[in-house]
Amino acid sequence: MKFGIEGASKPERHGVLQRLGWRSLPVWAKTVLSTGAAAVIASGGWFLNEHRTIALSDLVSPVYWYHRLLGQDLYDAATASLMHGNRSLHEVALTFDDGPHRDSCQSILNTLRANHIHATFFDVGERMAQSPNLVRETLADGNEIGDHTFTHPRLVNVSRARQHLEINDTDITYYRITGQHLALIRPPGMRFDPQVLRLTHAMGYITVGYNTDAHDYDPRSSPEFIARRTLDRVENGSIILLHDYPHPAEALPRIVASLKARGYTFVTISQMLAHLPPKPRRAALAFLAAHADPAKGAAPAVLRLARAGGSSVPQTGNITASTSRIPR
Repeated sequence: MKFGIEGASKPERHGVLQRLGWRSLPVWAKTVLSTGAAAVIASGGWFLNEHRTIALSDLVSPVYWYHRLLGQDLYDAATASLMHGNRSLHEVALTFDDGPHRDSCQSILNTLRANHIHATFFDVGERMAQSPNLVRETLADGNEIGDHTFTHPRLVNVSRARQHLEINDTDITYYRITGQHLALIRPPGMRFDPQVLRLTHAMGYITVGYNTDAHDYDPRSSPEFIARRTLDRVENGSIILLHDYPHPAEALPRIVASLKARGYTFVTISQMLAHLPPKPRRAALAFLAAHADPAKGAAPAVLRLARAGGSSVPQTGNITASTSRIPR
């Protein structure tokens, strides 16, 4: 049996396009059709991605849209990774990487305090050791802190032993300052692979991504650019990535004022986890509960928030314990 293609006697070897005569088309025709199909898919995705929070690779990926349709793009239970907050809630999470730096961190804390809002800081261990009072002040204001490694290497470029050391030394430093352990982590540069995720999972961390990138790590990015880019990309459930640097600190008042004017509320990552839809929320809370310290009967703040409906402000977003993490 033939399908319009010479020699096509085994249709199971040919896709739909081949059966329609795809192989017989000239190269220019294939190019035009392929480009047109990609444009249709991309334009449809772009319409649903008005805030440009979806990577181009995901935008044209049927797998991504399938997972999004099922709500599996918010929290991945297999790797304990948070990618996005609840899209039905008009809330955002401000996150700050790479601190604490004395001048910019103090400015950020002042802005948060003046606006009666809270954020999540992914701090570098060696900078915590240099500025322990800033760590304590950050927590005292009702913010939370996550692990951003000790010396800020790209974890995919170091050995597994070094990966563990970078993560655990930050936790040990934090414990010495606060008497608590960390429950959240963001790998520097968001550079990770399955091995890194297996390690963070085994050590009891939820890995936190982002979907609104201010591009503020470039020293050429002005405060005006940082604010505009952030505000153009925010949507319900956005995890906003900023850095503990002078220009983002200067842009923060405008960002906060504009988002408040749009009616957004500001939550910590712990609160965002507690506000997820039921299935991912249960998975995240179960993971954190499994890694709480049973000897002290301690539970992460996110669990306390969940029991209270996620409405109260956490004093920390971390596990209270007395020993460092050992991968299981």
